[in-house]
Amino acid sequence: MDESKCRHFSLSNPIDDGATDLPRLLRRIADHMEHEGIGPMEVMDLTVSEEMTEHGPWWSATVYWAPGEPAEEGHGT
Repeated sequence: MDESKCRHFSLSNPIDDGATDLPRLLRRIADHMEHEGIGPMEVMDLTVSEEMTEHGPWWSATVYWAPGEPAEEGHGT
C-alpha cells in the first residue's frame, strides 16, 4: 500500500511590521521553500488569505507539499 504524505507550513508578516505587504510575504514563502529544499513538482497547493484589520489586510499563506525522492546530484532543483 502506497501512503502519500502531505506536509504544510504557514507564514504571515508580523502584524506590526508589513502585514499589508503581500509581495514581501510571497518572497518569504519562496525563501522558505528554497531553504527547506521543496521543489516545484512537490507543491500540491498554495493558499493566500487575508484578514482585514484596522490598518488594512493582514496576509498569510500556506504551502502544502508532498515530499518526493531526493534529486540526483546535478538534477532537479
